[in-house]
Amino acid sequence: MAERGLLSGIYLFMEWIARFVYLQFLWAVFSVAGLIGFGFFPATFTMFAITRKWIRGNTDLSLFKTFKEMFRRDFLKTNAIGWMTAAAGFILYFYLRQFQSLTGTLSIVLFFLALILCLIFIMTLFFLAPVYAQYELSVLQSVKIAAMMALSHPLHVISMGFTIYCFILFMQKIPGLLPFFSFSYLVFALMWIANLAFMRKEKAPGL
Repeated sequence: MAERGLLSGIYLFMEWIARFVYLQFLWAVFSVAGLIGFGFFPATFTMFAITRKWIRGNTDLSLFKTFKEMFRRDFLKTNAIGWMTAAAGFILYFYLRQFQSLTGTLSIVLFFLALILCLIFIMTLFFLAPVYAQYELSVLQSVKIAAMMALSHPLHVISMGFTIYCFILFMQKIPGLLPFFSFSYLVFALMWIANLAFMRKEKAPGL
């Protein structure tokens, strides 16, 4: 019985490894299929949606079919969200550097205001793809809800930041894993943390 349990555990572990490897493979293929620049955001958002289904217990889905359907269905909307946030990030960074290079009291005030906006922007980014995968909202609604979730769940944001930091350190130590299941594992971890926040909100809608 013990050996059967051990073999069952090993099989389950290898099955999950295979899922992560295949998911990252699909992410890479569809990113390239969308000419990278226009495929990256849809493929990434789709990866979050797939991992959400896994976390919610739907592990028997057809990965290729589901990935393809979600990628095609949300291609335009996820590109709009991705490029809009990328543009916003560039603008915030530009003004942050501009205010940093100036002197005087007003420039210091403007710099710290820009710094706060950048912090809120980064916090919102952590929740943006998970919120879209969870609620399937419009572009502006996704950004709005992501910002609200980030500001109302700071501990989850800190956990996401720490997860990304650990991921970067781990990949620096073992870069050979990067092409296989590294990014899919990171997305799963971020979606799992975000799902904790969603579950908390579902139990207490007023939060």
